[in-house]
Amino acid sequence: MASNNFYNLFDCPVWMHDHAGIEQDKLKEHILSVQKNDPKGRTVSNVEGWQSGFQNLQSPELQQFFQQVLVDLNYYYEELDGNTNKYEVMITDVWFNINGKNTYNRPHVHTGYLSLVYYVEATEDSGDIVFHHPAEHQQVHWQSDWFKSNRVSANSGNWRMIPRTNRCYIFPNWLVHSVNMNTTNNTRISIALNTTLSLKS
Repeated sequence: MASNNFYNLFDCPVWMHDHAGIEQDKLKEHILSVQKNDPKGRTVSNVEGWQSGFQNLQSPELQQFFQQVLVDLNYYYEELDGNTNKYEVMITDVWFNINGKNTYNRPHVHTGYLSLVYYVEATEDSGDIVFHHPAEHQQVHWQSDWFKSNRVSANSGNWRMIPRTNRCYIFPNWLVHSVNMNTTNNTRISIALNTTLSLKS
């Protein structure tokens, strides 16, 4: 039985939402056309997989997607006791990822305030997103075999979450994360974005 004097300090919330209204087929068509025009892409945290450069935020192909996920982003901000009378979440950067077999992403962080990843096309076995414990010394000083299981996030050095078509994850920009290798023949396509807070007009 938990003591009333036990406090869960410094939460690191990750928000998950399975979308029904996003036109993912149109997004996939647009992403593939961007890849066709820029087959080299850029290399940041991606190993072998393709990543686009930052995209034009005014692109008509992205507006319906932005409208949907901004609802999620502002809900997350409100749940964190955000000053929603004064500020709202604004998207600052967006880019695309295409990951075929044997590709993955090294541990990294993003910029801004909140970050989001949305799976345009993914199977649950095509490479989990892995969130790493934000206390950098946790894995050095706490051994996994001290605990009964790894189902308690406070005791875990990392936490894996599965990809799925039309699913998005929202997390703090400073949360270190990586993406496991896609060992399947199924291509995983995702959109990633960063945000900031802007004064309401």
